[in-house]
Amino acid sequence: MPRPTSLARAALAAAAVALAGPAGAVAQTGGGVEIGADPPADPVTTTTTTPTTITTDEAPEARKGKRPSSRGWIRLQSSKRINVRRIPSNRKRVGTLRRNAKIRVLCQMNAGPASGRYGRSRIWNRVRLPNGKAGYVPDASVEIEKSALVAPYCKWPDPGAPGRENPQQGRCSSVATVPLDEAPEDRAAFIKAAGPLARQSFAKTKVPASVSLAQGILESASGTLTAGANNYFGIKAQTVDAKKGDFRWGAQAVGCVHKPTYEEERGRLVRQIGQFRMYTGAKASFDDHGMFLVENSRYAKAFRYSAKPDRFAREIHRAGYATDSSYSRKLIKLMKDEKLYAYDR
Repeated sequence: MPRPTSLARAALAAAAVALAGPAGAVAQTGGGVEIGADPPADPVTTTTTTPTTITTDEAPEARKGKRPSSRGWIRLQSSKRINVRRIPSNRKRVGTLRRNAKIRVLCQMNAGPASGRYGRSRIWNRVRLPNGKAGYVPDASVEIEKSALVAPYCKWPDPGAPGRENPQQGRCSSVATVPLDEAPEDRAAFIKAAGPLARQSFAKTKVPASVSLAQGILESASGTLTAGANNYFGIKAQTVDAKKGDFRWGAQAVGCVHKPTYEEERGRLVRQIGQFRMYTGAKASFDDHGMFLVENSRYAKAFRYSAKPDRFAREIHRAGYATDSSYSRKLIKLMKDEKLYAYDR
């Protein structure tokens, strides 16, 4: 029999709590409590293993965070050459690169937006010219892997792997430093595996299970795009010191990663690097999602509607959970289409 995936194992553990009855649930809940860069696509296969095997069955070898190749090519829409800037802006240049020139990206960072063949982006790539000078070219004109950083964040060195004690804040990594969950086979498999986690979160936090599941589907493309950090809800780390590159990720996460994503600015999607919380697995991500909503006062109004998932979804959207202007409509459609309200009972 195949061994359960990380997400399936977490789901089985949650199911075991539910099977224990109300007393077991209370014991477990004492104390209370997002893109890939690409649009969501339908994406852990659960097994029929009984819950008792969780404590003895070892997880399959987990995927590791891997940085894509830093090699790229200049791709321009009309002109034959692109200016390489001294700083990441449209100011003084240090040289030029010809269309289709092959380059190696030294580091990447956010700055002012620029438009090019690959849309509009705030990401700038630091490169070295044949004459030895270094400068910046807009990511919107560079053909490289777009779903992850291909080089460290400029000026912010990567930290080491998480230690035994969680400092709850610090620098983010440009690639995950924890094993990554195995991706689900499809959306149905994700819902089946994540359903018990969503119900367990509701027992602790009163976040409707249907909303948690819909957000997980939308933010992680049904568990296939977890920001390269086992982050199923697109929850970001908060800036502590922008100059030093320090971010806060809290008690449930174990760090954070720099990840290309899209944000809506004035009705237009703009690619940029976001700082996403990094988790040891799906359960920690679901737990933190509930805590995140509970502990942020701006979402307090939503909890008046824990028994009304649609209204709950509208309230967290109105409070600023996502920049997508149609976010709550997408959640409600998912809850209806996938019959997620069943997990609220």
